[in-house]
Parts: sequence; C-alpha cells; structure tokens
Amino acid sequence: MTYFYNVDYDEVFGNDSGENERDQALREYFVDLPEFRKFFSDKNELGIVRARKGMGKSAMLKVLSLRRKEQAPDDLVILTTGNELMGMGDFTGKSQAYLENHWKQVICKRICIEIGRRINVAFTDLEMSMVEAAELEGFKNLNLLSALTERAGGMLQKALAAAGGANVLEATKKRGVVNPEQALKNFQDKGERTVWILIDDIDAKYVDDDDNQQRVGAFFSALRSLAFNVSGLRLRASVRTDVWRNLRKMEDQDKIRQYLIDISWRDDALRSIFTKKILSYLKREQFPLALKWDEASNYYDIFDQIFYGKFNWSKQVVEPFIPLKFLAGGRPRWMGQLAKMAGVKAGTQRISEANIYAAMQEFGQEKISDIQKEHSHQFMALDKLIQSFRGGKREYNKYQVQKLIKEKFEDKVVEVPPVNGFPYKDVEQLVEFLFEIDFLVAHRPGKPDFVTYNSDPDLFSTEENHQNKIMWTVHSSYRNFLRIE
Repeated sequence: MTYFYNVDYDEVFGNDSGENERDQALREYFVDLPEFRKFFSDKNELGIVRARKGMGKSAMLKVLSLRRKEQAPDDLVILTTGNELMGMGDFTGKSQAYLENHWKQVICKRICIEIGRRINVAFTDLEMSMVEAAELEGFKNLNLLSALTERAGGMLQKALAAAGGANVLEATKKRGVVNPEQALKNFQDKGERTVWILIDDIDAKYVDDDDNQQRVGAFFSALRSLAFNVSGLRLRASVRTDVWRNLRKMEDQDKIRQYLIDISWRDDALRSIFTKKILSYLKREQFPLALKWDEASNYYDIFDQIFYGKFNWSKQVVEPFIPLKFLAGGRPRWMGQLAKMAGVKAGTQRISEANIYAAMQEFGQEKISDIQKEHSHQFMALDKLIQSFRGGKREYNKYQVQKLIKEKFEDKVVEVPPVNGFPYKDVEQLVEFLFEIDFLVAHRPGKPDFVTYNSDPDLFSTEENHQNKIMWTVHSSYRNFLRIE
C-alpha cells in the first residue's frame, strides 16, 4: 500500500464549527439521514432541529442555505443567529404576549434589512420601522416578500419626497444605486418568492431563569404563529436538547413537538462523515489512489492513510474509529477535535494509538470546559461536582458513587442548587444528572460494552441499578485530566 505523507490535519478535519466551514468542504462530507428530509423540504413551513452541542445543527442550517440558493436562486434565504436578532429588539423583562409579537416584528425587520442589502439601499438609514403585529395578520393571503417590498417602496418614496430626500438619494448613489426606486421595482418584479429564515443558536447565552424561559419560549411560539399565518415564509431553527427539555414555561411546546427532528448519528453515518473528510482532503492533494477510490468500497484504505494500524480497546483489537467515537461521545465536532489534537502529536505522520492517548490530557480539559458551558444552566455547581471525582477511582457501584458525591461535594457546599430546574432532594439526582450528560457511563460487570444515557435513559431508575448490579464509570475521555487511574 502506498501512503500519503506530510498530512495537514487541520485541512483534513476542517473547521470545528459547521457554520464557519468552507462551503465546498461541507457539501462534500455532509451526510444526509432519512429523518432530515422534512427539515430540508420546501413543503414544510416550520422545522426545528434539536441536538446536543457538536452534533451538527449549525452544519444542517448552512447546508440548507446552500441548497436553497442553488435550487431556487430567486428565493430570499437568510441565515442568521439568535444573538443577531436579539440585538435588533428589546426582550428584557417583558410579558409573554409582548415577547411573541416582538419576535415576529424583529424577524420581519431582518427580512427588510435583507431586501435593502439586495438592492444596495440601507433601509435602516431611512429609519424603517418594524412591521406591527397587527399588520402581520394581513399577510396571510399575501406573499410576504411582495408585501414587504411594497411597504419598503412606499417608505422610500416618502423619504425621497421629504426634505431629506436629497440626502437619501445621495447616500444610495454612493452605494452605486442611481435609482433606488427602480432597483426595488426590479427586485419586486421577480414575482412571488419564498423567504427562508434560518435561525441558529437561539440558546447561545441561555441560563435557566425566568427571563430566558420567557424569551426562548416566546421565540418558538412566534415561529409557529408566523409559519402558519403568513404566506411565502419558511422557518427553520436549531435548539440544544438540554435547553428544549428545560423550557417548562413554554405553553406551545406540545404543539411544536411535531416539527422537531433530532440528530442521532449511527455508526455508519459517523464513519461516512469521517471517510468523506479524509477522501476529500486526499483528492484536493491529488493523491493518485484517492482519485480512484470510493467511500464505501475503500473505507479501510482511506482510513489507513490517516490512522496507523489497529488500536487496542476494551481488551480487543479494533479499527481506530471505535475508540475515536467513544472518546468523543459520538459527536462529530469532538471527533474532529480529538483527531486534530492527536495529529499535532503525530506531526505529519499517520495518527497512532499512542498519539490518541497523548492527546487525552488536553482533550479531556477541553471536553470538561465544553460540558460546563453546555450544562451549567441545568446545574450551577457542575464544576465543583465534577472536581469531586478528581484523583479517585474510575468505576463505582450505585452506593459507592453516591457516597463519594455526598462526602466530597454535598457535605462541602453551603447549599446544593436546583437540578434541571427542580429543587435538590438527594444525591441520586446528581448521579443521574452526570449519567444524562455522559460524564458517567454505565457498565455491566463481565460485559465489554458501555451504556450511555441516549441508549437507555431509564437505566438509573431500574431495579437492576437499585440492587447495585450496574457499575458507574467515569467516561474515559475525562480520566487523564482528572488523574483518575
């Protein structure tokens, strides 16, 4: 076998964030699952993708944006973030009714700004106000884009006719628009088109308090109302699984649930993502064999260009994908991060088993930082809870792990904060929470496989566990950093 040398692992595994990945690279390695169809379909007014961090929510929204621009170039496709939208309005300490209407207005304001960008006129310079909630109700039988461009045209005419009109016209000329009214008319004449609003990271700064509960809950209620009461609009958004679960004050949650899809990568799909990334890199580098290879038929050949041989794992000799997936918790982003960190240890050579383990100190530290950011809104003292395991054993039965947490955490804090929004009652809550966030995984004595929360969420409350027949193991990716033997 001829091998590729001088590997650039940053180039192989790409950007850690899907929204910042190169368009062509994302097209090449993105893997479609059957459950994604309704999210991508233009027949569905509303779609929400739910997953943990690092599972590909942002990548899905970016891929949808790229596909819509290719398939329907006249449509207006807006890829934005929750932070951008929140910066366009006032969402602090308001009632649910106000917040829902305000979200609708802000979303329409964002569309108006995009119309201005398309014709090179900044409508914000014309003090273009947001569409009133009552006005939105009149858009049900009108195409939204046509209605908003007509409204923009009226505002533009008034601005040009007013005393400051000359200044407005001069400003548009500086942007290369000689006749802004004609530019808007040309934009309008393309007919009734669909507006796609793709909103990522609405929960980027979420903490579990009343303000955030109201704000994020009202956002999803506004999406549902807009999607089915305004013509020519398609809405897509992302949300973290843990945040969705904590939206206890959201009145419409049961009605919106049917528009949710969950990202859950099976092994074959994760393999495909990684194989496509490697093969795409080898082709860019003009590696001769790669030009003939096929992802499905040459899987082992492709992996062998990056990873050196088989790895020892759980008393077995396995392909490198197995430990890589487990150590990264099955999250594509974390798998890429671990591979790049191991690549630093490998230099320009293939990644060996020793390189993976040499990267675990740094990777474990990064992962602990990530889960604290992701889950601290569910339990504010997560950092201290995790540190209670430092220097301890790797495996405990139920009684032992509860004893550890009681002595090293509960007895040392003044007051244990709520868990998942519910008042603290006992140590069992904390063990189950650590299982839920994959800090602990379950293990049946004598069997090689580990059980995660996603694969069996009710395991902790079973009689099998109450009888101490389940062992609770600190996830192997954290052990090196926490000095757990």
